[in-house]
Amino acid sequence: MKIHTDNLIIRIGATLLGVGYAVVGAFSLHMSGAAPDANLADRSFWMGVTFLIAAVLALPISWLVADLSNIWCIPPRKSPLKRISKDPGDDQPTS
Repeated sequence: MKIHTDNLIIRIGATLLGVGYAVVGAFSLHMSGAAPDANLADRSFWMGVTFLIAAVLALPISWLVADLSNIWCIPPRKSPLKRISKDPGDDQPTS
């Protein structure tokens, strides 16, 4: 296994996302005992487990995958903001 150090901004961002998943998952597991009913406690427990699994997968993937272009969505070719007119009167139909 080789740790890749290119695209550091994306890799560090993915690592922070994985750490965030771990924090939310641990908090959800910890607080599941304080839920007011059993159904909510069960949902909180399994949400925590799911987030911890996502964190365990996100951390190594962010550093061990060589090409991240297939994981992250590519930006749109044309910015949707360029289609929005800066003049407020341009969007009114003329008759």
